[in-house]
Amino acid sequence: MRGLAARLGIPAAAVIVRETEPIHFVLTLRDMVRPVVGGLQIRFSNFLCSLSFNAARAGISGFVTASHCSDKQGAVEGTLYYQPLDQVTAEFIGTEIADPSFFRNSQGCPHGRKCRRSDANFSQGASGVAFTLGGIAQTTGANNGSLDIAGSFTITAEAAGNATVGQTLDKVGRTTGWTEGTVTNSCVNVGVSGSNIVLLCQDIVQNTVQIVGAGDSGSPVFFISGGSTVTLQGTLWGGNSSGTLLVYSPLANIEQELGSLATH
Repeated sequence: MRGLAARLGIPAAAVIVRETEPIHFVLTLRDMVRPVVGGLQIRFSNFLCSLSFNAARAGISGFVTASHCSDKQGAVEGTLYYQPLDQVTAEFIGTEIADPSFFRNSQGCPHGRKCRRSDANFSQGASGVAFTLGGIAQTTGANNGSLDIAGSFTITAEAAGNATVGQTLDKVGRTTGWTEGTVTNSCVNVGVSGSNIVLLCQDIVQNTVQIVGAGDSGSPVFFISGGSTVTLQGTLWGGNSSGTLLVYSPLANIEQELGSLATH
């Protein structure tokens, strides 16, 4: 470097040579990431959500996100998904193929309401796009606001039912990143504000700081069993206005409606 400076006529005193660690590009949850993993930003129509988890359903590889993150909740209309943002071929990742209908006046659905047990759908992955089964993006830390991807979580198990009150659960989503809180309610019926929709037997997680925001719908919810190894709990679909409370559909409910899913 000093030899090059001398050839260019640059005084040696004006040159500082400093050895540093390698500099790498930092990807965020809102960037294009391949292979595709859970927790990333996805787009459908004019809206943004988060990808929950990759899965295989009836021999078809694809991914799960929230049902309301589609052109019509509770119906299959072939919603097209892109990651991260632009509706172009290079960012196309899949097409919705399963989104069960609402039901009424049965299975515990309150009178005058329409119900489901999960706010989740399944999309077939686009040909030529790589997906990591069991992968969830990991940012730099829980509840620190970072969207920078610093590694990955690996799903190694699936929760068999609802969470236990007092349990600590985590999620990763495109708006608030990696956040965690404590389960305060297990298997409760939750009405969706401004609609006649009721989601049956859902779990609620709370904290005193913001753990969810608009666009986090679809985020994977999980329990950290050790290091970066996690147990998949379900799919986030809602929260309160202050962002200190999130609601998610347990994986058992999702599979009750979508059928068996291989997640890792």
